[in-house]
Amino acid sequence: MDKLIPSKLGKLKIICSLPLFSDSICIKRQSAAEHGYTQIILSMILAPYLDLSTTEQCELIELSIFAELPKTLLGDPSYHLRQNHPEVKEIYDTIRGKIWKETELSLGIETTRSATLFGLHELIDSFASMLYIEKECLLGNQFFGAERHKTFYDKKRKQALANKDLSKFHPCSLSDSQSQYKKTSVTKFNWKDAITLLDQIFDEANRGRLENGISGYSSTFLGMVEKLKEHYRYKGWSYHFPESVGEHTFQVVFLCRLLATKLNLPEKLRVQLYHAAALHDLAEAYASDVIYPIKLREKEVEKIHRNIEKNIIQNICQRFRLSWPTDPHILAIVDICDRFSSQIYFDRETRSGNTHFNVPNSSMEVVRDFYQKDYPEIFQELDNLWLEYVSSL
Repeated sequence: MDKLIPSKLGKLKIICSLPLFSDSICIKRQSAAEHGYTQIILSMILAPYLDLSTTEQCELIELSIFAELPKTLLGDPSYHLRQNHPEVKEIYDTIRGKIWKETELSLGIETTRSATLFGLHELIDSFASMLYIEKECLLGNQFFGAERHKTFYDKKRKQALANKDLSKFHPCSLSDSQSQYKKTSVTKFNWKDAITLLDQIFDEANRGRLENGISGYSSTFLGMVEKLKEHYRYKGWSYHFPESVGEHTFQVVFLCRLLATKLNLPEKLRVQLYHAAALHDLAEAYASDVIYPIKLREKEVEKIHRNIEKNIIQNICQRFRLSWPTDPHILAIVDICDRFSSQIYFDRETRSGNTHFNVPNSSMEVVRDFYQKDYPEIFQELDNLWLEYVSSL
């Protein structure tokens, strides 16, 4: 694993394998990448709801994309240990800030130091964790029963409803100059509004499940987000490491984040890029995926699915004021990163000894033939990422 850490794609692979709640007894494993995917989606819908500026929306989403990545070095330290031993928490917070900066440098990206946006991110993180605890309880995991209604989100929720400011200094505040934080100004918003939207989508999903079972749950926004972590790619293949669509989506957004910096995209286009990358497979949770042979042979089935998925995404964008890109360059980045993610998975399986995946990645070859002439810079950056990764092994 040490050989994976130096490269950007190596870090991504570790995050896809690192389990959430590693100090707990869990029925369903959830990776840090799947947790990160949930945070990205929640950041996307909260940002316009709170009337954040384009810059702030971009910074909040990029914070959610990055936040799980320092765990490649830090792991997922015990929550119980940090809560019950202040001396451990103090050391952890200091180390976290150092590793956060080290990870930023290694990836060539920066995150906002805004205390308000970091506090909002922490609220989002706590809500995503609460969703996992709720899922475990619904599966009958009694180990989570005692904290089902005493989660970190419940604590944050009470503070917000009591008009407390949930802003929090960034992990790097212990080592960075304090002047950075004084200069940062963010659109003022009511923390209760954030709670209102989070409670709304949670109650909607819960009501759908209670009234109409899995079909009702799957029709809700949060139900689709959660179900995407239960849908696995490469149906019909024999694999060592199952990869959920949620995990895959995190990879695509992460790759788009790296390219956004390399290609020097303006913030407005970055936000659109992240929206498209995060939503590109979401409707599969409702309409399900069509296995590859059927996609090739039964064009009418594929067409029906695409129309259903298109309508779902349009409704989500309209409801949450999300911006779907029309710029062909942005759409090309998402499409290419989607296929490049397959190359990463094929490599993971073949290196683990699975000869079923010892075949050419025709998907990547197709997009290279289609886009290479118009967007050579995208392939150049991805090829550089790949070369860095294989050279580190």
